[in-house]
Amino acid sequence: MAAPLSKGQVARWDKRLAETTTNKARATALWDLARLLAGTDDKAWADLVLLLQRWTTEQGRRSGS
Repeated sequence: MAAPLSKGQVARWDKRLAETTTNKARATALWDLARLLAGTDDKAWADLVLLLQRWTTEQGRRSGS
């Protein structure tokens, strides 16, 4: 089962994501968050990987990379 976050963890992740200034930094933070959220749930991790791969691809298209 995916790991729930405490209010303190949510605040920490909100701050970390707000401090990202590039898509690369944001992607790194999102991958870290996804791993934390998935915990030991392989299906949740696989779903998050697919979601983040799509997001990363879309960001590359938008930036012209």
